[in-house]
Amino acid sequence: MTKFKFLGLMCYTLLLLIFGWSTTLADNSSDNQTNKLALVEAKETLKYESILQRAKEAIVMLTTSPNVDPETNPGANGICAGVVVSDSGHILTNFHCVFQQNYIKLIYYSDYDYELHDVNVIGLDPLADLALLQVISDVKPKSYIKFADDIENIVPGTEVFAFGHPMGMAWTLTKGIISSNERYMRHPYIKSLQTDAAINKGNSGGPLLNMKGEIIGINSMIISKITENAGVGIAVRGDVVKKSLESMLDNGRVDRPAVGIMIMGLINPKTRDKIIKDYPNVKPGHVPNTLGLWVRPGEVPEELKANDTIIGVNDVMINDGVGFSDELGKYNIGEKVTLTIIRKRVFRKVEVTLKVFPVDAAKIYPQKKPGVLPVPKP
Repeated sequence: MTKFKFLGLMCYTLLLLIFGWSTTLADNSSDNQTNKLALVEAKETLKYESILQRAKEAIVMLTTSPNVDPETNPGANGICAGVVVSDSGHILTNFHCVFQQNYIKLIYYSDYDYELHDVNVIGLDPLADLALLQVISDVKPKSYIKFADDIENIVPGTEVFAFGHPMGMAWTLTKGIISSNERYMRHPYIKSLQTDAAINKGNSGGPLLNMKGEIIGINSMIISKITENAGVGIAVRGDVVKKSLESMLDNGRVDRPAVGIMIMGLINPKTRDKIIKDYPNVKPGHVPNTLGLWVRPGEVPEELKANDTIIGVNDVMINDGVGFSDELGKYNIGEKVTLTIIRKRVFRKVEVTLKVFPVDAAKIYPQKKPGVLPVPKP
């Protein structure tokens, strides 16, 4: 009996030792896991700090005036941002920052010296609100920022950073998300991103960056009833910017193909009713009950006629202006494309030569003060 008691006591003691040892291991494992997570978090923080510091050093400040001497009328002066996009020092900003400005100076990021540099405007793209600058100086920027490779895959919810000088607060960083990746600025050619990262006067021309510090857009416009941040900022999408940059580097401008017509999208029956009401000379039966692009009366190429409805480009069917622009954008100015149309209830095919899309910058940018981001009229 004594032996059984002794064995039971030994087993009980052994169990206590094993349990205590296991608990200690678990506690140590938990502590190790916590330490590992803290280390990872610290590394991530340092990584982002390094990324953002490098990006900050590639952001420039532009001070502008419509007057040759900015002291003539200080109230007309403006501040914009820009971003260095090559090791050669090329700088992207907004077209509206340099349009009709006779005084443009640039300041590189520095902790101690805000030296003013003269710049040349070497490229313009009014439709996309982009301009390309080159500094007239031997002084080189500390850094430049690359474009993201996966811009077309950006989805709502993607975290982003915006750099600029809002309200004159130099080199300010804001953070937000992509609110929509299906926005267009002034024309379906100009695909854009909507963000809730705070953008205000002075952010014009600054970059919208992904979490890797790569350019996914150039901040260009705000949607607001008070002309200040309301959580709806618009940035020209990075792939559009990159293509524009390449063209500006080649010839100083960006030309896009066009057919040379004014169109109206047949989106729904109400659109058809509006056409019939606004153009009483049009026979209702000649406005098809379909999707497509109705050609408005006015100057049109001889191959087309007013009241035609375009439904395809080179046998690719299209429903709206976005699809039409996407297809035309695949071809060069001077090339011929075959349009599928409906004319007086009959399907036809006509061949047209693509022209340069006309852009009247003065109509798009009537204001002269560049520090103010364009706000679309309701």
